[in-house]
Amino acid sequence: MDVIDRLKSLLPPHTAAALEKRRAAVREVRLRAGMPAQLVAFDGDALCSEIISAEKLRNILAALMDFSLYSRENELAQGFFTLSDGSRAGVCGRVSGAGSDGARLTDIGSICVRIARPRQGSADALMSTIDPGDGVRSTLIISPPGMGKTTLLRDVARQLSVRGRNVVVADERHELAACRQGVPTIDVGPRTDVMDGCAKRVAIRLLVRGMAPDVIVTDEIGDAGDAETLADAARCGVAVVASAHARSFDDLIHRPELSSILDKGVFEYVALLAGAPGRISEIRRLGAEGGRTPVWERA
Repeated sequence: MDVIDRLKSLLPPHTAAALEKRRAAVREVRLRAGMPAQLVAFDGDALCSEIISAEKLRNILAALMDFSLYSRENELAQGFFTLSDGSRAGVCGRVSGAGSDGARLTDIGSICVRIARPRQGSADALMSTIDPGDGVRSTLIISPPGMGKTTLLRDVARQLSVRGRNVVVADERHELAACRQGVPTIDVGPRTDVMDGCAKRVAIRLLVRGMAPDVIVTDEIGDAGDAETLADAARCGVAVVASAHARSFDDLIHRPELSSILDKGVFEYVALLAGAPGRISEIRRLGAEGGRTPVWERA
C-alpha cells in the first residue's frame, strides 16, 4: 500500500475522495488538529471540507508510525519520521523539553506528509555533467525545500549504478532507498549498496572502508562534520554526489556551514533546482571564481 492509499484509509471519506482525485499531483498532505486537511500540489493547494479533530490526528499519527511511538522517539526528536516508501512525515506540537539531540514532542498538533515519488529519468539532464564517460564528477545539488532534490539524487544513484559504477548510499533519513530490514524498497540500481539510518559521517567512513565505492550519494549535508567526512572520502578517490538546502548560489556561498564544504574542494559542480520541482535551472563549475561562472543554463 503506497502512502496515498494509506492516508486515504485513515482520513474522513470526503477528504479521502479529494486526495484520490488529485493523487497524481499531490506532493504534500498537511493535517492540523481542528482544521481541514490541506492538499498541496504542484499547481497550488486546496483545503478539504471536513475538520480533522485532535483525536483523529492522534489516531492517524499512531497508524502512520505503525503504533510504535516509542521505537520512533529518536526520529521524532528531529521533528519528522520516515514512512516505509520513503515519504517523510514532519510533525509539530508541544515540546516538553529540548536537548542537544532534538525536541521532545509530547502532543502533536500537525503533520506534514511529503509524498516520495520515485521518477526514473528525472536525472537525465544532469548525467552528462556527472558522468561524461571518463569518471564521475563530484556534484552538489542545491534548492529550497520541496524542489525534488531527493528524487533527483535517487535517480542519479540508479543511473550511475546501471552504467557500471559501484555506488554507495548513505541514507540517514531512510528517504533515498526506503530500506526495510536493510533491503531497499525503491530502485537505486543493481550495483548500489545502502547504509540506512546511520549518521552520514559514520556511514560514509564505513562505506569507504568496507564497500570500495566509485561514488557516494547522500542527502542534505550541511555542517562541518559532513564537510570533513566528505573531504576524507574525496581524498580516497571516491566521487560524491550530494544535496543541500540553499535558495541560490549566493546563499550557498554565504552560509558558513555550506561554504566550508566548498572550501574543502570536494565538489567540481553545483546544480541549482529552481522554478519548478525537478527543474535544473543552472549548473556551475567550482573554480577560480568561486563557483560564480555558469557553465550550462536551461531557459
